[in-house]
Amino acid sequence: MIRRMASAVFLMRDGFSGAVLTDCSATRCLLDGTPLRRPIWKKDGYLVLTDLDDGEHVLQISRSGYRDELVPLHTEGGKLVEDTIALKPGAGYRFPEDTVRVTLTLRRGKDAAPGERIWLGVSPRTRLKLAQEKTEIGEAEAHLFCEGAAALLPIPGHFLMADKKTPELVYLRSLRGETGEFAPPPALVHSRGTELVPMQSYTADEAGAVQVLLRGPNTLKGFCAGKVFEAELHAGEQSVEWKLEG
Repeated sequence: MIRRMASAVFLMRDGFSGAVLTDCSATRCLLDGTPLRRPIWKKDGYLVLTDLDDGEHVLQISRSGYRDELVPLHTEGGKLVEDTIALKPGAGYRFPEDTVRVTLTLRRGKDAAPGERIWLGVSPRTRLKLAQEKTEIGEAEAHLFCEGAAALLPIPGHFLMADKKTPELVYLRSLRGETGEFAPPPALVHSRGTELVPMQSYTADEAGAVQVLLRGPNTLKGFCAGKVFEAELHAGEQSVEWKLEG
């Protein structure tokens, strides 16, 4: 019997609605430019990659109705990589009427910042906050308070610990009752009441621009190189600019 070793596990989500994509029959995967012959799809929306060589890889996901997604991947020593891939809407996607369309332009000084990878998100109706006095560096679990139905949150997934003094991007692996598990543990200290905002990664195009589609007016939050950006969003289409440091 030939045994295959899992190298990476990805949960596939709709980047607009947050729903898990359980039907992956129309999804195409390329690893380092080569089509994957035998990707393993689980019925609960998980993609499993097996027997990857150690080193840097790029996973490309293509699916009808969504933009192609490029996911950098580092494998080493047989350690399992776990992550969430949120596919962003593309041609043919059906948007609700209250969709907000934003063009965010990134600049360093007067110049555009093409190829910059940033994280963006908005506070959902179901809000998640830190319920303990503070987090400790290196602790993988924390006491969290959920205002609403936790099932509506994109967990597992990436969240911004929106602490004004120590903002940090974390990966929330699970939420069991009021206990959240992080992987890896937060690297900074965060205080009670800090909100955890769901985030998605974006890469700026050649003009330094990112196209963002969100539901309803809200406050857009961005995270890059330890800095947080905020912009108030209104209905319809709008353009905003983010001046990065350096």
